[in-house]
Amino acid sequence: MHFFLQVHQRDKTQTMRPLLIALLSIFSCSLFAQFNYTGCVTDEEDNPLIGVSVIEKGTINGTVTDVDGCFTLSLSRKEAKLELSYTGYDTKTIKAVASKSVSIKLSDAKAVLDEVVVVGYATAKKRDMPKSSARISMEDAAHAPAADAYGYDPISFAATSKERAVSPGPAAGQLTAGETNDFGKWEMWEDISQEDLAMFRDIWGFYPDHRYAVQLTYPGGRPATNIKVSLQNGNDHVWTARTDNRGRAEMWSGMNDAQATANSQLSLVAHHDGKTYALSTGNEFKDGINQLELPLACNSPAAVDIAFVVDATGSMGDEMSYLNSELTDVIKRAKEKLTNADLRTAAVFYRDSTDDYVTRHQDFSPSAENTVAYCAKQTHGGGGDHPEAVDAALETAITQLHWQDEAVARLLFLVLAAPPHQDEATLARLRTMTAAAAAKGIRVIPVVCSGMTKDGEYLLRSIALATNGTYVFLTDDSGIGGSHLAPTTDAYEVEKLNDLMVRLITSFSESTDCNTKLEDQVVSKKLLADDELRFKVFPTPTSGPVTMKFSKAKGDVYLFDLTGKLLRRITISGRKERINMSGLASGTYLLRWIDGDRQGVERVVLT
Repeated sequence: MHFFLQVHQRDKTQTMRPLLIALLSIFSCSLFAQFNYTGCVTDEEDNPLIGVSVIEKGTINGTVTDVDGCFTLSLSRKEAKLELSYTGYDTKTIKAVASKSVSIKLSDAKAVLDEVVVVGYATAKKRDMPKSSARISMEDAAHAPAADAYGYDPISFAATSKERAVSPGPAAGQLTAGETNDFGKWEMWEDISQEDLAMFRDIWGFYPDHRYAVQLTYPGGRPATNIKVSLQNGNDHVWTARTDNRGRAEMWSGMNDAQATANSQLSLVAHHDGKTYALSTGNEFKDGINQLELPLACNSPAAVDIAFVVDATGSMGDEMSYLNSELTDVIKRAKEKLTNADLRTAAVFYRDSTDDYVTRHQDFSPSAENTVAYCAKQTHGGGGDHPEAVDAALETAITQLHWQDEAVARLLFLVLAAPPHQDEATLARLRTMTAAAAAKGIRVIPVVCSGMTKDGEYLLRSIALATNGTYVFLTDDSGIGGSHLAPTTDAYEVEKLNDLMVRLITSFSESTDCNTKLEDQVVSKKLLADDELRFKVFPTPTSGPVTMKFSKAKGDVYLFDLTGKLLRRITISGRKERINMSGLASGTYLLRWIDGDRQGVERVVLT
């Protein structure tokens, strides 16, 4: 390139320019030429392996195998070393030549999964991450019963009707997963969304930055559930939501506006039975939670609606039979856990615009057996271009399913392996449906399977935040399916997927009847992990004021509820600190003291 530039500088006559342009064109074509590599990957019994990672060795250039176990990869050289890896199989490196298709067999790995590393739950800024860890046994992961309480044997979605009559599917409790609750690590989310994942903000047009947290209670401290709340600029509604089972709502300013800044003119209003109740503050979360005691009689709805929205394209083939077993187990156990709830379930399956269907659904039913049977009839197929009709699936779930207006919880588990398309119509529908879900009080909880990309992670975490949900993802620890995308965060705990989903359903749906005496709530072991630092908290129970005594004046204390949501941060300035919890709903809370790599936790009962 230097040679051509020097020639151009020495001879500026018109006769040299055509030659120079021709030479540069040749140079550019050779530099950017692309060569296609194709092939198919099978196991030792010639079964196609879906989701195998195919990477040009030493680079980040790669792809994954499709539903037939085949791949196409474009590279800038005619010969390359390709590295093929798949969970549960030995990694293999081959020499490949462009235009010559290859057939590769992968051998079963000899390693056996005995236990999974679990990283302690904490809150931190990205630049100050805790490093605690523990271990849990996975010995019983493969020994859960194949049949459920309804006498139904979970079966593969991909099975034929004949196979369905005779072949039970894999047992529940085999898939492993983690959760990233960005409400619980808010300062870290602010860092991550502005740095690591910042490149995806403008792609989707989601900006969950300006958060307004609301706590509503009835007289006596009971949580005021299912109350409509609006964030307003004068008479214009900026964002609308409903309070959850803890009496909390999450509001957003500028969710779809990249230029939005803090606005002190915004106000918060609660709506009930045609009347409005203004909150005295309209603070962003960094300035505190906006609280109001409503002058209303306590009301505690018992209805719980749970919808499972499932990607049924070919990319889900490696995990779909397992997911059927997991969802069957989750539905059964949720019904057992929420004994006082009026529980209904529904299902939506979706593919893409070029497939034989885009969405199909079964509406809410009080019969868990109906939902299980409907799911068992579904098969995977179609797709193939990676982006799928996620927006259409959300629209079907939010607008065509008949969600109960009086409910303590409305949960939408979005099980998927690929992000949506990025055309303007799709983006507009995603924004509209996200706002509609928030307004109806529907929590969107993504459950991410193998094949997801970082742009999709940012979008799904944003939708979870916008709807007061949380982000769930499968992990490679089970050895099932293709490679799974680890989230951008500091730490997460590995759990069995069915246990994690039941935990979320329970924590998001539990409520106390207005006439029932408040008792100390059960605290998840997940939230009590890493009890290394000792400190005293009193009194407990308390009506609001709490004193904390520390052995040293270092670190920060974080106040959490039992869903893992961060409510307040207190920087320790002395060996004795006080916090006033009045205004929060009655219940059990956690105070977590973090000092460097060490942390400790104490519970507080607020009455």
